[in-house]
Amino acid sequence: MPYRMLALDHDETLAVDGAVHPSAAAALAAARDAGWLLALVTGRTHARILEICPCVDVFDLVVDENGAVLYFPATGAVENLAHGPDVRLRDELRRRGVPFTPGRIVTITKRMHEEHVRDIIDACGLALDCYCNRPAVMIVPRGTSKETGLRTGLKRVGVAPEDVIAVGDDENDFALFEVAGLCVAVGNAIDAVKCAADVVLDRPNGEGVAAFIHERLLKSPESLPEPRR
Repeated sequence: MPYRMLALDHDETLAVDGAVHPSAAAALAAARDAGWLLALVTGRTHARILEICPCVDVFDLVVDENGAVLYFPATGAVENLAHGPDVRLRDELRRRGVPFTPGRIVTITKRMHEEHVRDIIDACGLALDCYCNRPAVMIVPRGTSKETGLRTGLKRVGVAPEDVIAVGDDENDFALFEVAGLCVAVGNAIDAVKCAADVVLDRPNGEGVAAFIHERLLKSPESLPEPRR
């Protein structure tokens, strides 16, 4: 078996409207019992993912805030991978009346405000990157992404990128796919993500993840394509 870890996005991959599908939670536990390592890779703030993901303890590694923070559930250790939030961005968002959710590092607002965000970044000369994920825009220090966060996390747990199966659905998961040996798109993924994936699931979000774990990872892992090299 060429793979060791399953790395999954949260929203609209494992979860719908923020809630992890029950069948997905059960499948993750079964995979863990079978010896798989598990990573959750999400744009959610660190505080929020701990609130809304009741199965977070099943993961060996959590990469949250769109790659800016690592969390190790077994020990409770949290590691910031970038400097703190840019106060100039948040001050200017407040001045313009743009609502946002502050994280340890990430700043999240609605996609309808993306033009304001990019204007602030340009006008103030801020070293920040924007990542879109369906209705949200996540702003992180330049050079920070799901790719950089997961790569660092893999080093911490001793897993090679080619040993990872990544599962995602939307734009910010292109960075997640850059790390993996095998890329999987859930059935509800946007077309561009499906085109970039090695495997496209028949079912959406958590239902698709559960079926993939039970029918492929646990029952017939030999049917999986060879890792990308």
